[in-house]
Amino acid sequence: MSKTTALVKNTIIIALGKISTQFLNFLLLPLYTAYLAAAEFGVVDLVTVVVSLVAPVVMLSLEMAVFRFLIDGRGHHTQQARVITNALQLMGSSMLLAGVLFVLVMQWVAVPYGWLALGAVVAAVASNFCLQVARGFGNNTQYAIGSMVAGATIVVLNIVFIAVLKMGATGMLLATVIGNSVSALYLITTLKIPQYIDLSLCDGDTRKELLHYALPLIPNNISWWVVNAADRMIIAALLGVTANGIYAVAYKFPQVFTAVYNFFGLSWAESASIHIRSKDRDAFFSKVANMSVRVFGSFGVVLIVGVSVFFNILVGVRYSEARLYIPLLLIGSFFSAIVGVYSAIYIAKKRTKQVLYTSLVAAGISIGLSIVLIPVIGLYGPAVAMIAAYLGMAIFRHLDIKKSINITYDRMAVGSVALLYALAIGLYYINSPYATIANVVISGVGVIAINRHTLRALQLTIFRKMKGLKQKQADKLAQAWEADRGAE
Repeated sequence: MSKTTALVKNTIIIALGKISTQFLNFLLLPLYTAYLAAAEFGVVDLVTVVVSLVAPVVMLSLEMAVFRFLIDGRGHHTQQARVITNALQLMGSSMLLAGVLFVLVMQWVAVPYGWLALGAVVAAVASNFCLQVARGFGNNTQYAIGSMVAGATIVVLNIVFIAVLKMGATGMLLATVIGNSVSALYLITTLKIPQYIDLSLCDGDTRKELLHYALPLIPNNISWWVVNAADRMIIAALLGVTANGIYAVAYKFPQVFTAVYNFFGLSWAESASIHIRSKDRDAFFSKVANMSVRVFGSFGVVLIVGVSVFFNILVGVRYSEARLYIPLLLIGSFFSAIVGVYSAIYIAKKRTKQVLYTSLVAAGISIGLSIVLIPVIGLYGPAVAMIAAYLGMAIFRHLDIKKSINITYDRMAVGSVALLYALAIGLYYINSPYATIANVVISGVGVIAINRHTLRALQLTIFRKMKGLKQKQADKLAQAWEADRGAE
């Protein structure tokens, strides 16, 4: 199996497991906007943002170290057990310390939905660790199923808690806690993780090696959090929680983009780690980078057009202002996807310090511009800051990685994607029925033209697979017929 074929196969497996629940979760947006006021939704969003920061810090980013070192230990049970055992020992100590500190803080500070927030952190830590173990084992099917279990549980419980039991924000957070907990229990059972826990394998050298890899990722995760989420804190402080609720609704659309990219990114991180020393590495990595520009650039355009058509169906009138900020947020998400392509290469080369440095620069750009721009241009400010932060990080990482890996881009593809974005966004802001129809037609033709080679390759792959399946069926029928003749 070729490198590209394996990458596509793993991406499809992960996508099939997660895309249905991600899509269903997105379709819950009308439920949120119908049952929750903007201020209430804004508070829940802030709690979720804080949980997304605290969970990786509590984990010491060891889940990524476990994933990377389990790849090297594939086929060696003892080596894998050593990695898992020592990582759990470190994480257990960290979680215990964090829990004690949290309880002490709650004695003096009123934390909104405090106990649910703590439960959400613990459940997220358990689920993320088990998911990365599945990836480290190379068991992407179980990773996909585990993600699907979490997503499906959260979706169903959100409907029950919000629409039926009228639990509001409490129901949203409780659904998240239960969903991640169920996912962790499922993976612990199916992956037989307890069989990889052996206290006799605890040793300081392994823990040091794991921490050496993981610790630079902690400030990196904080930096990513700053770029992706700290703007919500600034919005709430400068404009209020109602404005944050509107921005949170707008951000749901780029989250769809990010979720789809993550299907690919998870598989790409594994492929990059496996093939980092291959002779044709530069050509393979360049091919992946160009494919990412075409495919994810086109997907961003499709989302912009889709929002112009379906926004009023998906979002309530109280949140109509959110429509204004979505195109800019989608541009930022596209640049974040390009950054993700380079992140996988850094992870593969075990250069986590370089990941840290570039992320810190991006975080500084995001915070600085958000503070300056929000008072001047309102909610456009954090969207512009997001674009600047990710674009700057993408350029810096490209130049840095090019020192050791020669990644080259197809200028025609980059120019075509840029032109398509300009046309799609211009027609989007005109916001008339005729402009929307023109946008659908122009963007549709442009997306097909830009991805014609990829679509042709996909068509040929599907045709060959179907032909192969038909041939296998014919062979089985022939064998059965021969067996029947022999029996007679």
